[in-house]
Amino acid sequence: MAAPLPEVPFQGASFDLQEVADTFTPPDGFRVEIIEGNLVVSPTPLGPRLRITSLLQDALKDLAPGYLAVQHATLTIGATGERYIPDLVLLPEPMLEEKRWKFPSHVAALAVEVTSPSNADTDRVKKLRGYALGEAPAYLLIDIDDGRWTLFEEPQAGVYRKQTRPSPEGILHLPDPFTAPLDCSGIA
Repeated sequence: MAAPLPEVPFQGASFDLQEVADTFTPPDGFRVEIIEGNLVVSPTPLGPRLRITSLLQDALKDLAPGYLAVQHATLTIGATGERYIPDLVLLPEPMLEEKRWKFPSHVAALAVEVTSPSNADTDRVKKLRGYALGEAPAYLLIDIDDGRWTLFEEPQAGVYRKQTRPSPEGILHLPDPFTAPLDCSGIA
């Protein structure tokens, strides 16, 4: 029988989850996000999701003057302290000239998530709520399980008040600062 361990008060019990995320080095092929108070380590996207994201990035190229579509940027959700790494995000070009890797979600013209089997519910529910709480003006959810694209707009009190889907022809009308609709017919 093992001897009981002496009772020693745990020191350093308080920690800053953001600090842990900043100093944690994930294994190759993984990324770190803070979602609903949890540190989430998930695999980076695979081929089909990368294809959709790359085609979408190209399609969005000139639709929002002054914004640039980028991958691998971290969005911070001010209301909750969460951090998301969307599959694609449109950020103001001047901000991308700064040496920074975190951007407030409310400055993004559009955050895009493409579901995968391992995280579909996170994108459909948790991130939908989080982006709305962070007042991201528009959130595009591309659900590859059913091929459905949904654009969420007008965040208010943690809920998007407007949902739009592409027309039968694959045309999706985007809010300001977009100057033209998005043709998503050949993307997914």
